[in-house]
Amino acid sequence: MDSAILLKYDQRVPRYTSYPTAVQFTDTIGAEQHAAWLGEVGRDEPVSLYVHVPFCEVLCWYCGCNTQVGRHQNTFENYTNLVCDEIDRVAANLGARPQAAAVHWGGGTPSSIGPARMMRIMAKLRQHFDFLPDAEIAVEMDPRVISAEDIVTLTGDMGVNRTSIGVQDFDADVQKAVNRVQPYEMVADAITNLRAGGIRDLNLDLMYGLPFQQQSQFGTSADLAVGLGPERMTLFGYAHVPWMFSHMKLIKDGDLPDAEARLNLFNEALERLAAADYVHIGLDHFSKAGSEMDIAQQEGRLHRNFQGYTTDTAKTLLAFGASAISTLPSGFIQNKSAARDYMKAIKDGGLGTNRGVGLTAQDRLRADIIERLMCDFKIDLGEICEQHKVRVEDLTDEVARLKPLIADDLVSVDGWQVNVLPRGRMLVRMACAAFDEYHAPDPDKPAHARAI
Repeated sequence: MDSAILLKYDQRVPRYTSYPTAVQFTDTIGAEQHAAWLGEVGRDEPVSLYVHVPFCEVLCWYCGCNTQVGRHQNTFENYTNLVCDEIDRVAANLGARPQAAAVHWGGGTPSSIGPARMMRIMAKLRQHFDFLPDAEIAVEMDPRVISAEDIVTLTGDMGVNRTSIGVQDFDADVQKAVNRVQPYEMVADAITNLRAGGIRDLNLDLMYGLPFQQQSQFGTSADLAVGLGPERMTLFGYAHVPWMFSHMKLIKDGDLPDAEARLNLFNEALERLAAADYVHIGLDHFSKAGSEMDIAQQEGRLHRNFQGYTTDTAKTLLAFGASAISTLPSGFIQNKSAARDYMKAIKDGGLGTNRGVGLTAQDRLRADIIERLMCDFKIDLGEICEQHKVRVEDLTDEVARLKPLIADDLVSVDGWQVNVLPRGRMLVRMACAAFDEYHAPDPDKPAHARAI
């Protein structure tokens, strides 16, 4: 694609891991509403579970996650106890004892609290949920702080069967510039131990837009990552938002590649992944051709949640820990973000509720439209409006907003059928934004990452 076209649409738009997005969450939704919504969760459909551990031994300067440096065992012990208390309280408010289809551990670095504490939390989850035999148990791992013994415990006793490792870049100068030094050999050793433990679904993260990255060098990093044989790859664009995360101020603006250089970095990695038979699932996700995710997309079964693209079909996500966001039948709920605030709320005997948003009929319609565009790159608006019992003509203005994308041959519209063309897939979020009732960009208060 002409780089001028891509740069033209390099705007700040949501990643659409939910709709409405977290920008619309408010504190008018509190613990009372949270408890009521939990009561609507039944046993008819399995749920997914998420546990957030907001601690890392070392802070990576590019990190946009809710985490902090933590090394005190007493803090880890208190946090573990309080997450277990939260699980008890959430379970007490559920309308039934649900089945669990998946557990995802994120952070931070989940293993920072130690495998023994992770297993205690898993035991608490198993106490309140009936795990399906093929339940996916995924953990994000940092090769710098996970030992071979830890991996044996996680993949054996805890049942972890899927994992993700943040590589970002193998270049030593880039690693030093973002405070994440992990030589290739360290990552390769961790993967060898994970494979020996039975991990058959491995994801590696690469990140473009970091300081001092060069196109050819980043291509080499992509080749090295591919050579480690992951089933999935994620290619993230670094979002430099130092006004939101103070540690990003340690990265100098002048050391960052400009928009065109970012695009070249992305294209370089894209070519390497395509040559290695990875399918561009969408946005920043890639999967081996013929994989479960590739087939799910072909069959229209791919979904999107707070972890990105997924084959998980659960409509309800129960999330535990600081900043964790739950997807409930009536809306979204987010826990208090700061670990100390979350821990105090649980210690005081309540839920960890901070804010949320209820879903309207329009929200549900637009959420479905956006998810299908993000996952399938096409949608029949007439069909989906019929499912939601609304007039498709009510979306006339939204379709009109696609005209610039149509003019640039990124999107096509035939009647009420919208298709994101192959050359427009990298900019799919721009097409989704046309159907976003809330999106109103404010250059003085940027709330989202750039499209590229």
